Amino acid sequence: MMIASEPVFQLHDDRMLEGVARQVVTDINHFFSKERLERAAMQDERVRLARELHDGVLQALTGATLQLEALSRLIDENPTAAHSRLQVIERLIIEEQKELRTWIQKLKPASATIMASSTDLRAALETLCGRAELQWAIVVKLKAAERGSVSRTLGDEIYRLVQEGLSNIGRHAHAHAVCVELYILSDRVGIVIADDGSGFAFRGRYDLAALKSNSMGPASLMDRVTSLHGELIVTSTPSGSRVEIKLPLNWPIAPHASAASRSSS
Repeated sequence: MMIASEPVFQLHDDRMLEGVARQVVTDINHFFSKERLERAAMQDERVRLARELHDGVLQALTGATLQLEALSRLIDENPTAAHSRLQVIERLIIEEQKELRTWIQKLKPASATIMASSTDLRAALETLCGRAELQWAIVVKLKAAERGSVSRTLGDEIYRLVQEGLSNIGRHAHAHAVCVELYILSDRVGIVIADDGSGFAFRGRYDLAALKSNSMGPASLMDRVTSLHGELIVTSTPSGSRVEIKLPLNWPIAPHASAASRSSS
């Protein structure tokens, strides 16, 4: 009886395994289906575009709005100062128009292997820091790496991180001076943004995990650093703040507009 029943058991067992295997294959095909991957890619792209619009265009418009508010108070009191401020706003808007036009043109897929040199990064960041000085009436000192290179897509992320950091300082910190430092090592890129303002609402030194768990810190910077698998440390004191960012040099990043191209816009 044992011998006679064994083939029946094996047949039943094989059919069960075949059914399980078929279901696993079906599940895998569903998980990696073209439609599902396309939906995920679209969602990631929408999040990225929203971040770019927030960190770029929206911040620029906010700055221009604040400038116009100050201008409305100056018109009657000091027409000469009002005219000078109007020229500053005009220059800012022209620069943002150039940047937006370049960004739109660069939305087409590009190779992440195209490199941006330290010279390219310095030129782009110098333009950005000069614009921040005009927009927020602060002194910005830039110390950029003299050697090394990064992918242009990572260069764009660096540009946006610095832009967001300067915007946060201009809007909230009441600072007079800012120092922006960029260094490139063999395996990572470092960004340090320090100011002499009033600091964040909290006090102390916190890494990215602590900032998230306590629901505090610069949200846009945190989101971008997280998406880049980087590290973030924020130090806040009554006499200023310090933002330290480390990004892996070779982590694959979705290609989009390069920072270096902005310097020639």
